[in-house]
Amino acid sequence: MITAALFLFIALLLIGALLHRRVLNTKIHFTGDVEIYSEHMRGLEADRDKGLVADNEFKAMRAEIGRRMISASRENLPKEIHYKSQNKWALPGIIVTAFLLGSIIYSQIGTPGQPDFPIERRYAQSDALRTNSLSQLDAEALAPTNLVIQDTAYTNLIKDLRSALKLRPDDIQGLELLAKSESRMKNYPAAHIAQKNILQLKGDKATTVEWYAYADLLIIAADGYISSVAEEALRKALMLNPENKLALFRMGIYFDQIGRPDRTFALWRKLLESGPESAPYIPLIRRTIEDLALVAGVNYEPPEPKGPTTDDISNALKLTDIEQQTMIVEMVASLEKRLAKSGGASSDWAQLIFSHAVLGNDTAAQKTFQDAIILFVGQESDLQILRQAAVSAGIMQ
Repeated sequence: MITAALFLFIALLLIGALLHRRVLNTKIHFTGDVEIYSEHMRGLEADRDKGLVADNEFKAMRAEIGRRMISASRENLPKEIHYKSQNKWALPGIIVTAFLLGSIIYSQIGTPGQPDFPIERRYAQSDALRTNSLSQLDAEALAPTNLVIQDTAYTNLIKDLRSALKLRPDDIQGLELLAKSESRMKNYPAAHIAQKNILQLKGDKATTVEWYAYADLLIIAADGYISSVAEEALRKALMLNPENKLALFRMGIYFDQIGRPDRTFALWRKLLESGPESAPYIPLIRRTIEDLALVAGVNYEPPEPKGPTTDDISNALKLTDIEQQTMIVEMVASLEKRLAKSGGASSDWAQLIFSHAVLGNDTAAQKTFQDAIILFVGQESDLQILRQAAVSAGIMQ
């Protein structure tokens, strides 16, 4: 289908150029009454120039000759049409050239052997994926349990806080503390419930950061899956601040999830070009942006990486505690995915071990350390780096 369209377009273009050239070289010779009246008109103009015909007589006679010329031209079509001869192989040559050019172009930008996939069908498929998406509860039921076991004293404090909030459900500060505490224990379902209560109490005063925090907790609780509830929370965050970069990044993931990588490309291109390069989502975007561009039908070359500017560093220091925590979690997740997919130096694994420990996830830090030890077995210098990271993280004496 695409090859045929390209062939037809190029063929019409080349044939049109050939016909245009032929028209430019065409000579039309009129015979009969039209040519006679033309000669009369030229003679009348000559008599007027010599002063043999007055101006009022000239106008009347010219109008009459013109009327007769028009009448004669309708009755007598051109009798002779001559054009310079063209090569008899020109038209076949154009057809062959059009076919070859169409084939070459399609081989470069098309997908030979694949059936057409109309855009309406893609949209319909996307709507179906969205309609049939998992609910938040179903997604959470499929997610692994990652509860972090804390010491008894800390656990008792959380229990006391839960009990107190049952008596004071309008205590926003208590709910904020509970959301952070449940998140630290990786009890994300309970954390997003607490965050939802905060949003309900604040109503129109809720900020884009608070809406994103709610969406983030929903997504983490569902092991990365973005349900319709999480999507709505992301949209709320973007309504309050269309430049919320973390929300834009998550929306890009959502669009890819429902089969709209073209919209993912549009969002992630904006994030990549606006930076900063130190943002936690940039590595993932850089790895996928060219594939997304290809799917979206865009010829795109991503910009070269740039280091953070003074303004970027200054802005990062101004982040709230929730924003900083969110950014750290995103950076750790990005590093973990990169190492799992492509591997990395021992220093990168050491950074991941220490980062998990900083976030209070000693279990993940221990598992990362064990995986890295196996990966670098026999490489003593690398093992020394990993052991030092484990000691600094507090998971090894």
